[in-house]
Amino acid sequence: MAALRQCLFRIAVQNSISKHKIIPQTCSLIKQFSSLRLSPATPSVLANHKLQALCPVHSSTSIHTSPPAQDLMEFFDRKDVWGETSVLSGRPYRLDELRLKSNQDIHKLWYVLLKERNMLLTMQEEYHRNVELFPNPERITKVEESMENILEVVKERDNAVSLLETGKPAGPGGAYVRDFLGRVVWRNFKEYGIPPHMNKVYRLLYPRGFNRVHLRFLPLWREKVAKQHWYRYNQRMRMYKKLEEKFPHLKGKLQAQKPEEPKIN
Repeated sequence: MAALRQCLFRIAVQNSISKHKIIPQTCSLIKQFSSLRLSPATPSVLANHKLQALCPVHSSTSIHTSPPAQDLMEFFDRKDVWGETSVLSGRPYRLDELRLKSNQDIHKLWYVLLKERNMLLTMQEEYHRNVELFPNPERITKVEESMENILEVVKERDNAVSLLETGKPAGPGGAYVRDFLGRVVWRNFKEYGIPPHMNKVYRLLYPRGFNRVHLRFLPLWREKVAKQHWYRYNQRMRMYKKLEEKFPHLKGKLQAQKPEEPKIN
């Protein structure tokens, strides 16, 4: 409305009219504008070339890319493929293709694939309920592979940003912790909905203190682990020896690293 008042003021100045006197042309323009609604098609109504020159309007159109809402039918495939024995499908998105897309495009593509996966799982369950064969079940695998590739690309970008800002990868990482038996084991950090002091499972597996009576069993546990490693090593060396006897050109090329006792501080 402010632009309309400014435009009428310009017309009034060019026609040399006073504040209380408006020419019939201006009255007709006011009636014309008052009967209009704000929409992208408004500039096409301005037939007066003089008014268009005084009040240049930039036209714009609204684009809607989302399909019309179909309620629960969005969970089902198109009706023209119902009952078909084969449904054409493309290949999954590759990592090289996803790396070229922007974050906004990847975000949109994720929800498109999520919607497609929900639809395919619904159709698969419906076919099973009707004791029929679900056509081309590999479509679910292709969609899931594409979603896994998206997560991989997002992880790469997060790591790159984190390395530039902090010098460390963006992953949660891990650390060596002592479990309830006194063993020093590697634990990967994860996200939990409750803090550690309220998590019963975490407090049982990784308590702040462990029973000292378990210390005398730690050497026995280390011995057991070492025996398992040496058993696998000897088994692999016997297999390599048989292969060298059967294929002499492999002699000296097959090697296995000797096991070491687990490091426990």
